[in-house]
Amino acid sequence: MVLLTGLVIPSKSISNAKFNFKIILLSFLVISRISAIPIDNGLIDSELVKECVSTNVVDLVLVLDGSGSIGDETFQLQRNFASHLAQRFNVSASGSHLAIVQFAEAPQLEISLNQYTNPNQLDSAIQRINYIGGATNTGHALQFALENGFQGARGGKVPKVVVVVTDGQSQDDVAEPAQRLRDAHAMVYAIGVTNLVNVHQLHQMTGNALRVFTVESFEQLDRSLADSLTWDMCKTEFRPGTPDIICAPDRIGVRASTKKPFDGYVFVMDHFHQEECRAGPEMFPDPKSIGITVPFNNCNVHRYRSLNPRGIFVEMTVVFMFHSVFMTKVDQMVKIQCFYMEAEKPVSVPMEVSMITTQFRQQMYEMPRCEYTLRKDNPNGPIAQYATLGQSIYHRWECMEVENQDTFGMLVHSCYVDNGYGDRVDILDQNGCGLDAVLLSTPDYDSSLRLATKAYHVFKYADRPVLQFQCQVTLCLKLDGGCNGITPPKCPETKPHHLLRQRKRLLRKSRAAAAHLEQHASEGTFDLFTKSLMVVDEEFADLADCQMFSKKDDNFLSYWTSPGLPMVLLTGLTLLNLIVAGSTLGYWAQRRFRGSFHVK
Repeated sequence: MVLLTGLVIPSKSISNAKFNFKIILLSFLVISRISAIPIDNGLIDSELVKECVSTNVVDLVLVLDGSGSIGDETFQLQRNFASHLAQRFNVSASGSHLAIVQFAEAPQLEISLNQYTNPNQLDSAIQRINYIGGATNTGHALQFALENGFQGARGGKVPKVVVVVTDGQSQDDVAEPAQRLRDAHAMVYAIGVTNLVNVHQLHQMTGNALRVFTVESFEQLDRSLADSLTWDMCKTEFRPGTPDIICAPDRIGVRASTKKPFDGYVFVMDHFHQEECRAGPEMFPDPKSIGITVPFNNCNVHRYRSLNPRGIFVEMTVVFMFHSVFMTKVDQMVKIQCFYMEAEKPVSVPMEVSMITTQFRQQMYEMPRCEYTLRKDNPNGPIAQYATLGQSIYHRWECMEVENQDTFGMLVHSCYVDNGYGDRVDILDQNGCGLDAVLLSTPDYDSSLRLATKAYHVFKYADRPVLQFQCQVTLCLKLDGGCNGITPPKCPETKPHHLLRQRKRLLRKSRAAAAHLEQHASEGTFDLFTKSLMVVDEEFADLADCQMFSKKDDNFLSYWTSPGLPMVLLTGLTLLNLIVAGSTLGYWAQRRFRGSFHVK
């Protein structure tokens, strides 16, 4: 209404009025579009978190690190963080319940799940927890949480969640007890503190990288982190938003959760009519927790051996069909893959000659975790989901080793871009060299040979707004010059290729090389994918990047997202049109009246 009362159109300056009208009308259109297009800008609003936890309850087990590297003062910060979580989850008799486990060399149950339902009593009990100190056995703590932390859990529609806080590397295995927790339908979150934490172990605990949080110091275990963690759990009703992969010794599977009861089928692609290859509603104890596991020798599960690193890849594609009879557009297809690394343990019978005994030594290298992302603004910028045509975006390939070791190098090669409809164009050849400077030049590698980046200007297929990039990464051991001649690649200058004949020849050559590499996929070569990139026009990009919403201005956020705002804007826009139309008619009527008067 302020804009409407401020609109003045003098009869002698109608051209200026038209200009002002265009500006104000554009402002109304922009605001109208913002209110009509919901934008998930990632900001966490305290009221949203409060509303979410007030309508959803959870049985939560908080596992706190009490090892020797913590100390009394730092452990107090963990106590405060536990208090923040207890306040956020609205612990009560009918609401959420909280248990706390402290672990070092051996875990111990500090607060049981149903021990305190009064918030004040719970907070006092948290502050009385004594720091124990000792070694770091996180795997033992996870098993303890499964066996003791959920005693008295309500089950049924009340989900189970485990949150682990740790500052280092576990001295025992975490993968198997974490898998048993997830098999018991518990959702696991991991918070790593300081740069000494083993990120690979955090991923093993959760089974999902989206549920791993890292902070630089214990001082960052504050209310904002508690809000972020709570909102991530609560926005999916405390259920995992993406499927969990099950990698068992003799079978492979996938598990997911839904907001509504599931009455369809989960089956291995192309094997729906085999009973052992599908699972229906009658097989799910909880209709909101669904999944399937398949033995290696059933349902055409694909297995192939890797020689370097030595092990076996096992993979299959699973379909989530939400309708009980037909496949529809809401169905989902998930390709899952497990890698089972072999440990070489030679057995020998020593034969003594004179007094010399042969000693056998071996060293196992844990494989790095590699990822391929598209970044905005700079190589370390945020991951890009939207981009405009011609915008500068950075490709980033990175392989991260455990404990910051310097064992492997990498070569990025055999890259192509796909629009999701089978249209593919190769952009890096089998040697890691760029094929077309318009699309992508040869990447730049850093001195560690585990990070490569390259900027490019966003392009897109005609009438296809989505791009996804795929590359292969080959690892090499740096020991004794094992990466020399492999990476970084020695490539000529990448030039644009405009002639169709040249382009087709390059594509045939690159695809032939890709087929050759696929036959030798066991030689330490992995496929990496980026997230899909949506190419939009500049107007939508401006809306997606709009900083109108702020954590600090809750009143402003609630005002612009109120249900009555679109009607107010529509009414204001209508009145504005009527005023301009009336002014225009009055102006022309006045001119015509004066003209008639002069004629007489």
